[in-house]
Amino acid sequence: MGYDMYIQNPDGKLAEGDENSFRFAWTALPRTLDAMANFGMLTELPVPSVPPLTAYGLTAQDFGHGVQPDQATANRIAEYRVAYQAVMDAAEPQPTGIPTYKLQVNVGFLVSVAEISAALTTYQAHPNVDIAEMPMGDSTWRHWMAFLRRAQTRGGFRTY
Repeated sequence: MGYDMYIQNPDGKLAEGDENSFRFAWTALPRTLDAMANFGMLTELPVPSVPPLTAYGLTAQDFGHGVQPDQATANRIAEYRVAYQAVMDAAEPQPTGIPTYKLQVNVGFLVSVAEISAALTTYQAHPNVDIAEMPMGDSTWRHWMAFLRRAQTRGGFRTY
């Protein structure tokens, strides 16, 4: 079990290639989150709620494999998916960093380019940034920073 981050293209599709993914073991992510917090790269926001199925007159069975819904149910499913995706893609208008929950909750929240940019700007301004990525010890941080920079030039990334 772990956390898989996947860069997405500006069109919202996941980018192909090994360089566009990053994996944290569930025991390793806390260390990186601590480092990010120490550099001021994270922001604490509440985890948003996804819309309940019942608000759209749906149940989990409506999404079952092989279920052929009638047109009215298909329309409600489409409306639900749009509302759900809006929650997954939401970001603060002027982010100050990456919301911690977007890294900790592996359900596909989008870490936007603006959130990554804010985090990297704060990181670059830190007085100890010059030694943060030096080639000694665990290389996770160096690779993680490279991943964030790559995601910043694309369409952000999602955590699964």
